Amino acid sequence: MTDAPAPIRIDGTPLPLACLAAALTGPVRVELSETARGALRRGRTALDAAAAAGQPIYGMTTGVGAMKHQCHEGTAMAAFNHSLGLAHEVAVGAPVAPGIVRLALVTRLNTVATGRVGVSEAFADCLAGMLDHDILPRMTRHGSVGCGDLGQLGQLATAMTGVGTVIHRGREMPAAEAFATAGLAPHEMRPREGLAAVASNSFGLASATSAVFTAQARIAQALAQAPVTALAWGVDRAVWQAAEASLIPGEAAVAQWLSDATAAQMLWPARDGVQDALSARFLVQVLAPCVKVANEAIDLLQISSAQVDDNPTVLPDGRIVTSGGSHHATLALRLGTVQAALAMLGRNLFNHCLMLTNGQLPGLPVNLVPEGVVATGYGPLMKLAMEQSARIATAAAPVAPHALTLAAGLEDEALLLPLTAERLAEQAEALGWLLTLTALLSVQAIALRNLPVTGLAARMTTLVRRHVPPFTGDIPLSRRLADLHATLATEAPQAWLPGAELLPFRPGATVENSQDRHKEKNGFKKLDQPTSRPATPHPFQQET
Repeated sequence: MTDAPAPIRIDGTPLPLACLAAALTGPVRVELSETARGALRRGRTALDAAAAAGQPIYGMTTGVGAMKHQCHEGTAMAAFNHSLGLAHEVAVGAPVAPGIVRLALVTRLNTVATGRVGVSEAFADCLAGMLDHDILPRMTRHGSVGCGDLGQLGQLATAMTGVGTVIHRGREMPAAEAFATAGLAPHEMRPREGLAAVASNSFGLASATSAVFTAQARIAQALAQAPVTALAWGVDRAVWQAAEASLIPGEAAVAQWLSDATAAQMLWPARDGVQDALSARFLVQVLAPCVKVANEAIDLLQISSAQVDDNPTVLPDGRIVTSGGSHHATLALRLGTVQAALAMLGRNLFNHCLMLTNGQLPGLPVNLVPEGVVATGYGPLMKLAMEQSARIATAAAPVAPHALTLAAGLEDEALLLPLTAERLAEQAEALGWLLTLTALLSVQAIALRNLPVTGLAARMTTLVRRHVPPFTGDIPLSRRLADLHATLATEAPQAWLPGAELLPFRPGATVENSQDRHKEKNGFKKLDQPTSRPATPHPFQQET
């Protein structure tokens, strides 16, 4: 966690990427803009007016799910809104990381700030107060099908009303106690707000954002390490010159990066064959799609931070309608492409480890054991490499939409976005270990070749040798690998890669220095406008 809370301005438009990253890594301080407050007031007024005119409103004057035909009014309406959070607090399993919970609250606050959800300013202020004091609902992993994170957000709803459990200052405690400590009052749910508290996808979006950010960091690490592995192998660099003429998006840029990153390395291992194995020749074709799909997923996640996925929703003209916007199908499919890309990258890295240790490359002995040394060497590392590669491959299976039997069979579509995010996070974790092994084996191979190193190879050698000495005999490696893993995950990619050509956003950027690429390109306040209509200002987003 950082010491000073990161400032985040909430106005109902897509949040800067660095703000999303800041919420994942430490406390934040949020500011509801006057534009957002005006939108909240207008949205709530429209909702109340529709209810007063006798319009049945799902989850406000009616029940939900299979009980949507039940009508509520008067005191029954208030009781129903309070009990809705209690009914949906059903998530189970391991606790969710604080950063994901925090980001879920940030994105939820940002979507209600559009005014299209119909909640009160007090509802938004409660979320803002929880964020400012880092009072985080205790969320657990299992309980969402990805079209409304009902189980986890039930835990949010009970926390908001003071009857749930939260994590505050690193300690689990009753929400009422944390509120009292912070000088806050629990929120009393108004009609419609019980459903608004439990029925969005903010938990799934936060989980997906965390997983994609981690995946992109591992892809950046793979890019940074690739030139070093190429030197250890003795790859024919001419294949990159061929790829620089590629018409496939991203391939020329990655090929140029590899060529530039190794240009200063004048001494290169001798070759004894016409061509390398496919995993060496196709390095560009493996890395380029990884970069592309990760960037695309991050772009979509940023847009989704302002996507109103509530049912019902308040239209710009004040009408209250049933919403079909809660199905994040494009995002789910995009995450599936990232899963496939990481599986391809994991296989490629495993093959590099195998080739470095199997004694088939000229100048490299079996298991990278120096001549004359009696030792087993790095052969056993391949067991760990194989296991991590298998983890990446098995977690790549897409989570296809499932038919449901909930709500008398009416809820028949599901994306299971949180489960997809969970699998992607597992892939990214395993990929980090494969990269750790690749770094160690590459540095040892370079040492055996007695090559003077410059640039990236010299930097990598310094990092690896900080934790693992040159091989002179077998030593225990578990703790050394863990320390090297932590170092590589934090020090290598950010410092070694070029500017914004390959990865325009990196999670390590500060909130103050973040660049909102898509705000400049697309005009976020017009995203909800159909392309066939003239763009007009959203009435809930006008300044008051």
